[in-house]
Amino acid sequence: MSGPNSIESLASSEMTRRRLLQGAGASLLVVSSGGLLAACGGSSKSSTAAVAGAAEGKPVLGGLLRVGAQGGSNTDTLDANAVLTNTDFARAAQLYDPLLRLSTQGKPENVLATSVTPNKTATQWTIKLREGVKFHDGSELTAKDVLFTFNRVISGKYSAAVILGSLDLKTSKAVDDHTIVLKFTSPYSFFAEAIAARFETLYIVPVGYDPKKPIGCGPFKLKSFTPGRESVTVKHEEYWDHPRPYLNEIRTINVNEESAQVSALQAGQVDCIDNLTAASVAALQAAGQVVSIAKTAGWTPLCMRVDKAPFTDNRVREAMKLAVNRKGMIESVFSGNGSIANDYFGTLTPAVTTVHLPQHEQDIEKVKSLLKAAGQSNLTIQLFTSEIAPGMEQTAEVLATQAAAAGIKIAVVKQPSTEYFARSYLKVPFGMDYWPYQPYLVAAGQANVTGGVFSFTKFNSPAYNKFYKEATSTLDENKQQEIIHEMAKIDWAEGGNIIPYNFPIIDSWNKKVHGITPSLLGQPLGNFQFKNFWVS
Repeated sequence: MSGPNSIESLASSEMTRRRLLQGAGASLLVVSSGGLLAACGGSSKSSTAAVAGAAEGKPVLGGLLRVGAQGGSNTDTLDANAVLTNTDFARAAQLYDPLLRLSTQGKPENVLATSVTPNKTATQWTIKLREGVKFHDGSELTAKDVLFTFNRVISGKYSAAVILGSLDLKTSKAVDDHTIVLKFTSPYSFFAEAIAARFETLYIVPVGYDPKKPIGCGPFKLKSFTPGRESVTVKHEEYWDHPRPYLNEIRTINVNEESAQVSALQAGQVDCIDNLTAASVAALQAAGQVVSIAKTAGWTPLCMRVDKAPFTDNRVREAMKLAVNRKGMIESVFSGNGSIANDYFGTLTPAVTTVHLPQHEQDIEKVKSLLKAAGQSNLTIQLFTSEIAPGMEQTAEVLATQAAAAGIKIAVVKQPSTEYFARSYLKVPFGMDYWPYQPYLVAAGQANVTGGVFSFTKFNSPAYNKFYKEATSTLDENKQQEIIHEMAKIDWAEGGNIIPYNFPIIDSWNKKVHGITPSLLGQPLGNFQFKNFWVS
């Protein structure tokens, strides 16, 4: 029976937040009613151990986990290659596995593949598959399934098609049941890193896959699904990574408002909730819940289109970067959580960790000088935004306040997510985006290279494009590092992205839930790796 306080009343068909795909701080804060478990400032390794390590004891088999996942709508999907919202990501991670994925520390790790190796020119890659992997219908994973999946992504024009680069499926082949040779029409030196970075859109499905009756080889299989409301998945008994999964069942419930998520956790109606803001932390701590605040390498850029006035002039772009008080913005938006960024991305990428450029600091007099030289002393602009991720609208408001000190008038235009993506995203002269961490070159190819599929800024630098092509063509890590350094300098000096911070991810769960390793990627609930979760 359903009443006003039942969990069914929390689910709604109206989507209020759309989740995009998506080292500066590797620290992690986890608190509960008992106080500090892992303090900011410690290493990410030791912090993680406090959350999901030996202190939790030996995993217990069985049990039900109820996930209060933020967002979703009546267009929710279980299509392995068409995930869009936060709830889609949560459900797909239960049903499917990729070849590779990025770990919670941002490192590629094998899943269905045991190796992914290039030839000397990076024009051919050989994938070796794990043997004995079973789909939910009992059939065994083979090389043909991988080729089918890649063909489905490319021919269906799914978003992950760009990650497959210049893959030539006509000449690629299955050598045997567990070996695939992929051939590319041009070098692709970071193919393995790319498919690991976009793992959540490249889940492997069987030949003949039907998204209306989804079959995967993930840790859980589908029992029921009502778009916009909830799904129920049950343990895949023949899962390859024995004894995982530990849970018997997961119920994933759409909850459209953060206040409803918090209330549901406090009332014992759900066991874990995701994508919270700092405003909920105190109440959850007081109620005795575990609160995870993970500093990440995810980034929320304010995107200036370099092909539209006034941002065609780099002096204006530089002025806008120097108008931001980054520390103050983090304090205002995230109560001090998060990390200051410096207008380039990919901060967990080893080559980027050795980039050392002067930190862009707020400098009002220089802002005024640059704008005067550009003939823009009375700059007035609109900034389009939407709350597609925690803190985005507030970030826009804080920027407007900070820039006013230099005489810049920013009118913040807030739009519902559906309107924003239909009318403004990648279209307006000044808007916002949201990116979980991806290795530098993977993100650059989508965001900053001319013609990139998610290029909001329409950045068009011949030098940048040349560097990217060189990086794509070499397997020499030292050479790639040199190239990435040069590309990051261009991002910093000329790019159209203002990247003021790396955002935190805030999740919470009750004390009976274990095995969650918070992620540096900027994705909630430990990249939704439910196979590791267990309940006591």
